[in-house]
Amino acid sequence: MIEPEYAAFIECWNEERFFEAHEVLEGLWMRTRDRRQQGLIQIAAALYHVQRGNLKGARTMFDRALPRLRDPSAAHGPVDAGAMIDFGERARAALTESNGADLIASRPRL
Repeated sequence: MIEPEYAAFIECWNEERFFEAHEVLEGLWMRTRDRRQQGLIQIAAALYHVQRGNLKGARTMFDRALPRLRDPSAAHGPVDAGAMIDFGERARAALTESNGADLIASRPRL
C-alpha cells in the first residue's frame, strides 16, 4: 500500500502543483528523514522555482536534490528515482530564462 503522502505528491506533481507536491511529502519526510524523500521534495521545489522564474533557486534545489536521490542507503518508494535523477540532470543542465515551460512539460509523469 502506498503512503497517502506519496499519493498526494504524485497527484500534485502530475498536475504541475509543485509547491503543494513539496508540502505534502514533507510530513512523511519529517517522520522518516529519508534522503530520497528529501530529494523528491527538493526537485518539486526546483520546478516551483522554475514556474516563478527564479532560476538561481531552481539550480540550487536541483543541486541539493540530485545527491539525495542517488543515495543508495535511501528507502525505495513508489517514485522511480532513476527517472527523477535523469530528469533533474537534464533540467539542471538545460535551464534558461526561456525554456522553463518546456522543462516542466518534459518531466516524468508518475
